[in-house]
Amino acid sequence: MKTGVICTEHCYLHSGPGEDPERNRNGVEDEIFAGWAVRTLDENAVNGWIRVETHYGYEGYIPERAVCCCDEEELKRRQDKERFFRIGIGEADLLSEPKVQGLPLELMIKGSLVERLEKDLEDGWVRVRTAAGREGYTRSWYLEERRDNDRYFLDTKAEDPHKKRFFAYQEAILNGDEEAIRNAVIQSAERYLGTQYRWGGKSSQGLDCSGLVFMSYLEQGILLHRDVGMPEEYPMHEITEEELKKGDVIFFPGHVTIYMGEGRYIHSTAHIGDGCVTVNSLDPANERYRKDLEGKITGYGSIF
Repeated sequence: MKTGVICTEHCYLHSGPGEDPERNRNGVEDEIFAGWAVRTLDENAVNGWIRVETHYGYEGYIPERAVCCCDEEELKRRQDKERFFRIGIGEADLLSEPKVQGLPLELMIKGSLVERLEKDLEDGWVRVRTAAGREGYTRSWYLEERRDNDRYFLDTKAEDPHKKRFFAYQEAILNGDEEAIRNAVIQSAERYLGTQYRWGGKSSQGLDCSGLVFMSYLEQGILLHRDVGMPEEYPMHEITEEELKKGDVIFFPGHVTIYMGEGRYIHSTAHIGDGCVTVNSLDPANERYRKDLEGKITGYGSIF
């Protein structure tokens, strides 16, 4: 098995290989951003599609052209948080010059990883290199610290079939300021308010319900299961309604939301009239109450 990084703007993970790299009738399962690491699971591609595993343990098929080879030493180098950063705004241009009149060279989506080559340039510009190898300029405040990492591929214990050893490192984060983490999860989700619903997406261009939950936690360094559910090897576990606090999640049939406290929850919904990330209420007297979800809660989950 080989490791690599996504070198296209982003790509979608499919449940199976398609007839060609440009079209795939198999379902979209996930979205992977530029600079994110993957591990190939098959030696050979099928019709230009290769089966991979993400750094959070999710499997599927992506176009082979979307992956650039990256050996283990390079992957270790990419863990340097003084050099590699996450794009923290919805979309950012990579420009040919450190000025707004620069030619756009590449679009960098929120969540993508870039290497900072020079900082403290005039007017807050920084020079960066994208996963595609392009070098250019962007604003320093567009970059945020990456809080997750690729330990899944670097830890020799990652072959544990239940991945429990890999996810154990997150316990240090959970032993921090619980209230701060809960608030940060909600704040991350709120930054996506108004973003359109997109099946399988988890970017500022569009995301689904579990994509919103995944990204809101990933931005705090917590890796969750990508789908609606709580596999035991991942850090989220079931709680009771009485234990529910802000930052925890509420499950409905095929749907998941983040509880905000005071009976409110934030979610990405395809519901007619919304079709985006929005806030609703559990209170029947509230105008944002979803009558169609009444009595359909299937469970509650927490990382604490």
